[in-house]
Amino acid sequence: MRTMRRTLLGIAVALLGVGATAVAAPIPVAHAGTEDFSYDSWQVEYEVGTDEEGRAIAHVTETLTARFPDFDQNRGLVRGLPIDYQGASTDPRDFSVSDAAGDPVPFELEHDDGFVAVLTGDDRYVHGVQIYVIEYTLSDVVLARDDGKADEFYWDLTDFEHQQPIDDFSARISFSPELAERLNGEARCYSGEPRSTQECTITETDGVFAVSGLALGPREGATVAIGLAAGSVVQPPARLPNFALDALPFAGAAAALGVGVAGLIPVLALRRRSRTARGVIVAQYDVPGSLPPLVAAPIVGGSSNPASAQLVHLAVNGALRIEDGVPEQGLFGPKQAQPVLRLLDPERVGDPLDRETVQQVFPHATPGEAFTIPKQSESFASKMSKLQSSGAEQARARGYFRRAHSPAGRVLGIVGIVLSVGLLALSLTAIAQRGSGAGVVGLIAAAAGVVLSIIAVCPHRVHTTAGAETREYLEGVREFIRVAEADRIRMLQSYTGAERLQDGSVDVIHVYEKLLPYAMLFGLEKQWTRALAVRYEQSPGYVPYWYPAVAVHGLGAFDSTISQFTSSLNSSVSYTSSSSGGSSGGGFSGGGGGGGFSGGR
Repeated sequence: MRTMRRTLLGIAVALLGVGATAVAAPIPVAHAGTEDFSYDSWQVEYEVGTDEEGRAIAHVTETLTARFPDFDQNRGLVRGLPIDYQGASTDPRDFSVSDAAGDPVPFELEHDDGFVAVLTGDDRYVHGVQIYVIEYTLSDVVLARDDGKADEFYWDLTDFEHQQPIDDFSARISFSPELAERLNGEARCYSGEPRSTQECTITETDGVFAVSGLALGPREGATVAIGLAAGSVVQPPARLPNFALDALPFAGAAAALGVGVAGLIPVLALRRRSRTARGVIVAQYDVPGSLPPLVAAPIVGGSSNPASAQLVHLAVNGALRIEDGVPEQGLFGPKQAQPVLRLLDPERVGDPLDRETVQQVFPHATPGEAFTIPKQSESFASKMSKLQSSGAEQARARGYFRRAHSPAGRVLGIVGIVLSVGLLALSLTAIAQRGSGAGVVGLIAAAAGVVLSIIAVCPHRVHTTAGAETREYLEGVREFIRVAEADRIRMLQSYTGAERLQDGSVDVIHVYEKLLPYAMLFGLEKQWTRALAVRYEQSPGYVPYWYPAVAVHGLGAFDSTISQFTSSLNSSVSYTSSSSGGSSGGGFSGGGGGGGFSGGR
């Protein structure tokens, strides 16, 4: 991420230079960009000491000898410095730029994306060899190692983004007397591309460290790691252990999630209690006309695509007929035909939702009107979704549902919201000040805790007494569909069943047909079509008027034919369009603070 930011800022600054060149030059130049130059030498000097608080500071002098082309390309150099180092700001400041004679050179400072950029020069072009002496001050440049055994000045002496070769790089690092006494004798130099472990020579004389004679190619740099005794400098607060920002977010995350989950428990208990009336399921083989699939689906719960079941419901009740469509010719042969719905008798609908369904599919409500179910149509899917919403609304309006709070859930939810909001503030502070993983964990937990707590606080749709009784009735229908055929026959021939149904094969077929939409709601469609196919086979000559194509396909393929039809219907109903420690060895180049980027202006 740091490399990406350096690159983007370097490109942006370079583009500024290109734009300025285009404006100033009376004749367009043929040389694009500002990076076509080299460095004869790059010398740096770091004077590391401490301030009155005992925190490390460094006065830096960089002497850059650039060789620019003779044509009008550059107005100077750009030197970018990162502001943050291991969670603390280095506060780059006290900038000055001069030439080899010590005369001031005009420059500008720009702050962007965690960097300070020094732009030397003005609107005048520079040619040939130019020397820039850039001076500045940094804070908190010495880092305490994670193992606690030493402090380190682990620093990138050059950036790793420059596109120019550096013929001769050298560095001198000196320490104030009080820090020189704390040097532990361990020092390393690394050079090359980022993360290179290639070591370069670093020498020490009277506490002054030197690196010299390095030739660096484009995007190559030098890094030093010099060890001091542990505790040699005072670390900034951002790097010191902080229970509130490092550990408390974890505890807050556990508390927020725990209270949020606890708030859901009484809500779930409320919904579970409301679903139960007598708690006894009695098998049922007929469904009242006031419970079309669109209403039954939300009552029984867990049903998918009730709109498909609703259309089959209208078919088995004689309002419409399902027909096979005509296959279209495709590139590789005939395509699978889409089913056709034909309106037979719009008067054979009793429930308002049945009439609404007919109106959505057949706007003119003309007997004989045909509608081919589209394979991919957002308009048709939207109409079916609207029907499902109407079913849920009608279930509430007819007294099957009410909205209610869980008192315990409400209290826990309020507590959870307060905890989550507090955790959110703490986590954002931890991320901003320390970039800690604890802050990220807390932020995620706070978001989840808020969601869970809001669910616990809000009123929920629960079954009324009538709704619970109706749900158990529909569960009885599920039981009738689920049991073995012999058990179903006994139920139909029972004393209670005989009062409501004249026993006969055609009557039984009608019962089975009318239960097919509800078998679709329960996910028992394949099982029920096989049972219905057996009934058709036992009644030779009977043709289901709601789907006469059965006579064409044959009863042997009835279950697969119905399955194919409902699969196609479900796909159409639910269609939606689709519109990532270096001083003792083990270090590497580019692993320290400092560095930044550089280039032409």
